[in-house]
Amino acid sequence: MDLIPSVAVLIIKDGKVLLVKHTEEAGHLTDTYGLPSGRIKENETEKQAAIREFFEETGLKSSEKNLIEFEGNYHIAEIERKGGGIVKFGWRVFLCKDYFGEIKMSPETIPEWIEIKNLDSYNLLSNTKNVALAGLKYLQNEAKS
Repeated sequence: MDLIPSVAVLIIKDGKVLLVKHTEEAGHLTDTYGLPSGRIKENETEKQAAIREFFEETGLKSSEKNLIEFEGNYHIAEIERKGGGIVKFGWRVFLCKDYFGEIKMSPETIPEWIEIKNLDSYNLLSNTKNVALAGLKYLQNEAKS
């Protein structure tokens, strides 16, 4: 099974992470939560794809300069799809340090701020909690320096 290149945007604010809940329209299983993310299109850089997916899934905007890489930001995510089957994504995650706009739902996703301490009580896509914790650790280390 080949890896599908994909990207995600991680935002952490006041002990919460911005996740998207997948609706009936999404390819992922309904009511699963994950980071705003998606596939990289042809002739698109990872950061360009991340900005596009972030806007499509949350209504929020940012810029490439506001996306930072951090240790542990690349994962393999195995995700069950509607209709059966598992897809393997190579998942590059960018921590977003600044954004603007209003949160809006899309036909496929409902953005929600989730308390990081409560992530275990949600139906999360593969590696969502691991990435949120890695991003939180990165931010805590940055604040100490």
